[in-house]
Amino acid sequence: MSPISCHSSAAPAMKKIFSVSDFIAFGERYGIDYRFPALPQYTQSSPVLHGDIEEIALPGGICITRSDVHVLQPYETTSRHSSPLYMLVVLEGNVALAVNEQTFLLSAGMAFCSQLSEQQTIRAHHGADSKLRTLSLGMYPDGGWRERLPVSLADEWENSAASARVWQVPEFLLSGLRYAQQPGPHTASRQLMLEGIMLQLLGYALNLCQPAKQKRGLPVTGEYQRLELIRRLLEQTPEKAYTLNELARRGGNESK
Repeated sequence: MSPISCHSSAAPAMKKIFSVSDFIAFGERYGIDYRFPALPQYTQSSPVLHGDIEEIALPGGICITRSDVHVLQPYETTSRHSSPLYMLVVLEGNVALAVNEQTFLLSAGMAFCSQLSEQQTIRAHHGADSKLRTLSLGMYPDGGWRERLPVSLADEWENSAASARVWQVPEFLLSGLRYAQQPGPHTASRQLMLEGIMLQLLGYALNLCQPAKQKRGLPVTGEYQRLELIRRLLEQTPEKAYTLNELARRGGNESK
């Protein structure tokens, strides 16, 4: 499981060995407890991962973490911090997750999302000698993330009271995610692309969180109509680099 918050605006990708001491530092910084079941008497220099990890902090307290690693030693994580949204997409490998009493197994092409709190914690297990490529997204709990999303989308997520959910990511989103997974400089265009993919994933997750009966009963005007316009626009032209402000403006104008 990747950290849910970032400490810098553009931490470059690093191909290196990550040891127990690195994980201890991660845990103190991000509020994650780590366990190493195969290393009962480990030293701080014991290797755990080898590969690339890139952290990108977007405005509004939104953090994206890109990981392309090989797991050398099995390890387990437990979240301790709160977050209005944590999302994990697996592009290669497998991740076992548990949220309270629910258990999930994610394989390539699957996504997971949940809110985090003291009452709702995430535990993850990563097996040894496995390859993992993931993209994770986390939001700070201070509310600044709301300024980066269309108001209707932010309200819809907060009001959804969404429990943990796993789903298959559609191919049109996977294509963008694979492209974003490629390491590269932290440019404005790359940031816009990542923001757009994040918005599409969140919109898709919201659609899945709504019960079928509720979907049938929703009115065709107002907030739902604006969300539907944005969803169709992203689905039909996913290759365009929309900004969040542009999507909010177009959703508002076209629904009038």
